[in-house]
This record gives sequence, C-alpha cells and structure tokens, in this order.
Amino acid sequence: MTLEYLIVLAVVAVLSVVQSVFGMGVLIFGTPTLLLLGYDFITTLGYLLPASFAISFLQVVSRGSVRIPVSEYLYLLSLPGIGLGLWLTDASPLASWTNILVGGTLLFSAMVRFWSPSQKLVAKFLEKHLPTYHFIMGVIHGLTNLGGALLAILAGGTNTKKEAIRYTIAYYYLAFIIVQMLLLTTVMGHPDLLFTNIPGAIIAALVYLLVGNRIFIRTSNHSYNRALTLFIALYGVTVLLKM
Repeated sequence: MTLEYLIVLAVVAVLSVVQSVFGMGVLIFGTPTLLLLGYDFITTLGYLLPASFAISFLQVVSRGSVRIPVSEYLYLLSLPGIGLGLWLTDASPLASWTNILVGGTLLFSAMVRFWSPSQKLVAKFLEKHLPTYHFIMGVIHGLTNLGGALLAILAGGTNTKKEAIRYTIAYYYLAFIIVQMLLLTTVMGHPDLLFTNIPGAIIAALVYLLVGNRIFIRTSNHSYNRALTLFIALYGVTVLLKM
C-alpha cells in the first residue's frame, strides 16, 4: 500500500465523520481535495464512491422508526438527469457556471435558514417546483458531483427532525451513487476502480459505526439544524472556491 493511497484513505476517514452526521461529505469535499492532489475526475470517483456508498447504505438500512416517503421524482427525473449530466461533462464552461449557481444558492439558503419565518417560503417553493427541482438536481450531480448541494436544501427545507433530514439525504445519495457506479463500470468501462477501492468502503463503514453515528445520536435536534446551516454555508464557499 503506497503513501499516496494512505493519504487518500486518510481523507476518506476524516470526511466519513462528516457524512455520518449530515448524510453527505465524502463526495463534495473529497472531490476537490483529490483533484487538488493531482487525480483526474474519474479516478477520484473510483476512490470516493465506494466509501460514500457504504455510509449511505448503513444510514438507510439502520433508519429505525424513521420512514420518510421519498418523492417519485427521484426515480423519474433525478436519476435520468444524472445520466444527462455525465454526458455533458465535457462542457467545462457549463460546469463552471453551474458551480457559481450552486454555490450562490447554498449561501442564500444558509442565510434563509438562520431566519425561521423564511423557511416556510423555501418549503412552499420546493413544493411548487418539485419536479423541476429534482431534474436540475440530477443534472448538476452528474455534471459536477454537486447534486448534494440542492439535496441538502431539499431535505432541510421539508423536514425539521434530524433523523428525517439525514435519512432523506442518505436515501437520495444512495440512489445517486448507485447510478454513478453503474455508469462508471458499464458505460465508462472502469469497474476496476471500484473493486480496488473496497478498503475505502471498509474504513468509511467503521468510522460511521464507531465514531460518526455516535456523534449524530448525541447531538440535539436544535444543534443539528444549526450545524446543518453552517455546513450548507461551508458547502457553498467550497463550491465557489473550487471553480
């Protein structure tokens, strides 16, 4: 095991704590980190997708009494949108403008979440434009790997309980990741990238079980929502800085 791979595993381990609490983190922060370390986008996906899958899978199957209905638009619009987004990955100017839009939207959403009355406006907006929102979210995730940005807004705008928020994010993210892994192994012809990075998935699962989920359980609902707001703001800054 090379030093370079140990560094990747260390990045995965740290970000697994974040994803264990919020339902996302490995892809959004791991992608720019590995790109800065010199890895290409496809190799980066190969490193991160198994780890992110492991955590999302555990969060969904261990949901307990939380049973939040998932919109059918996830399957009808978001997942096909991911395929379209991957097809558009060569359109780098489009990806750049998308980053600006996503980053700005996240920062605006974070400011809205600090003022309770405005959260109702976000909920009404999402309810009115739910189909379009799901499709755009899928395209952005396929194009830039940043669909989790809009997903965080969706989950936080329609739920207030921390269990419901994390479950919604984890369920959607699990579907996103499965589609990405299928496309990576079949259409893009890189099955080796996923199978050789199973150690990352094992480390992510252990971090979730031993550390991350315990932090989540001990966090109050109020503190969780405050932390989620800060997370969304940090997410927005990270997206804007990675352009």
